Amino acid sequence: MVNVVPSPQDLLREFVPLDRRRRDAGITPLEYQRWLDLGRQLRRLFPDKPALGRRGELRICVEFKSRSALAAAVMRNVRPIGIFVATPFAPEQGTKFALRVRVEETRERFESDVEVVSHNVGPGFSTADLGMGLRFAQTCCELRSVLDELCGFAGGET
Repeated sequence: MVNVVPSPQDLLREFVPLDRRRRDAGITPLEYQRWLDLGRQLRRLFPDKPALGRRGELRICVEFKSRSALAAAVMRNVRPIGIFVATPFAPEQGTKFALRVRVEETRERFESDVEVVSHNVGPGFSTADLGMGLRFAQTCCELRSVLDELCGFAGGET
C-alpha cells in the first residue's frame, strides 16, 4: 500500500470549509478533531502563518435521540451541573466553545457556552465511555434549564 502525502492545496480544500463551519453553523466533535489535524499539518507547511484557523469562535454540534438520552448525559459531579458528550476525540481541558445541542425526537435546539472540564469521565464518574465532560459557562441558559427540569432540580440547585 502506497502512502500518499496530500498536497497543500488538498489540505486547504478540506480545511477551509471546516474552518468556516466551525465559526458559523458548527462542526461535530469528529470534524473538530480533523480540523485540528489539518491545522497542524498546514502550520508545518506554512510556519509563517501561525494563526492559521485560530480566529473566530468554535461551535461544536451534538445530537441526542431524545430528551431522556439528554438527561442521561447530565453530570452531577460538575458544578454547576454539566453534560457529557461522547466522542473518541475531546478538545483539551479548559477549551471553551459554543455547544449546539439538537434533540432528534422533539427537534429542539439549544446553544450554550461550555468549557471542557474532564476527559472520559462521564455521569456518576463512569469511565466506560470516551468523551468530554462540559461545564456551562453561564449559570442561566436555556439548555441548563432544560437539564435541571429533566433531572428534577428545582431552580437550578446543583
